Amino acid sequence: MTTPTLNDDRIGKMRSTVMHAVDQDIAKRGHRARTTIGLAAASVVVIGFGSVGIGALSNGGGAGDGASDSGAGGSTQAKAGPAPQADDSAGGRSNTLEKTAAPDADREVITTGEINVRVKDPRTVAQKISAYAETIGGRVDSRTEHGDGDDASAFVTVRVPSTKVTATIDRLKTYGTVTNVSLQNDDVTAQAKDLDARIDALRLSIDRLERIMANADTSGELIKAENALTQRQEQLESFEAQRKQIADQVSLSTLSIDLSQKARADSVEPGGFKGGLTDGWNALVSTVNNVVEVAGVLLPWLAIVIVLYGAYRLVARRRGWN
Repeated sequence: MTTPTLNDDRIGKMRSTVMHAVDQDIAKRGHRARTTIGLAAASVVVIGFGSVGIGALSNGGGAGDGASDSGAGGSTQAKAGPAPQADDSAGGRSNTLEKTAAPDADREVITTGEINVRVKDPRTVAQKISAYAETIGGRVDSRTEHGDGDDASAFVTVRVPSTKVTATIDRLKTYGTVTNVSLQNDDVTAQAKDLDARIDALRLSIDRLERIMANADTSGELIKAENALTQRQEQLESFEAQRKQIADQVSLSTLSIDLSQKARADSVEPGGFKGGLTDGWNALVSTVNNVVEVAGVLLPWLAIVIVLYGAYRLVARRRGWN
């Protein structure tokens, strides 16, 4: 068998054949790409117009349905007669009032106040106020008494139920003269609700972590869950303490009561001859001291004036001004 010889003509034919095959393959791929792009563009256009058409049909259909429902409702109402009127009984009105008053009832307000009272005996009144606070369900946070007799004074900080603040002020008026009342209300409803939500979330998280620990397969998972559980429990205890403090401040208002001695008329006691002599001598000594002090202040200036006057007289003599 004879092997064909490769010459220039044969190589040229082979090259043209290969290039023709490559051109055909490129043409096929380009045709496929153009076809794919055209189909994709056509799909986008069809989907867009279809969405617009469906929206228009939906709006028109909704309007038509509303009109038909209105007509149907009108006919039904005409057949069934007028709807029954709402019951205006006492029960209905009370429910309405309860719904209206619910937001105010849910508010949490902290009330603090400062009260100044003038009394004859501050120590005795401080004891009475302490006893009164305990009888109405409150307590005494602090109590300070100073002096005795005409110089006596007292300061009491009591916690009374929020509903008894006005009654407490009225009670203080029976002990003496109330000279100043300053009350402040601080609404902490939002803060309390936020703490409640955080507490509930932490409790759920702790329950999940406890289940994870119970089903842990490895020691690593167990340790990780224990660390997270410890952090959640610390946060929960902190939030619960804050919530408890807010609840205590809301339920018991803080009143700081300053008890001072009532002013008394000054009594004038005659000093007699000795007293007058003493007062006269003290006045004389005070006057002498003042004169000496003024002389001490003026003496340096007097010396300067004398020196200047002497110099002036000397110059005047030499020039014959006299």
